[in-house]
Amino acid sequence: METKIVAITVNELLSLLKEAVHAELEDIRSGVELNSLDDEIWDRKKAADFLGISEQTLVKLVNEDKLVAQRSGRKYHFLKSNILRYLNCLS
Repeated sequence: METKIVAITVNELLSLLKEAVHAELEDIRSGVELNSLDDEIWDRKKAADFLGISEQTLVKLVNEDKLVAQRSGRKYHFLKSNILRYLNCLS
């Protein structure tokens, strides 16, 4: 594989990143049925890893009512479908 150096502006880089992330989210959404009866239950770590954010940021989203979760004591449980709905709302 050949290495090339390319000069682009910050705005062009941001645009390329935005397009790449959008394409990845579309791939995720198209491969998952949101109303599936066999929905997965994720813990805080798995949900945060999937979203690419810290566990603290994930809890902040729950506290701000931006993301739905069930709380049992100090533990949070997330439905995979709710995580995907959250991603749908971002775009």
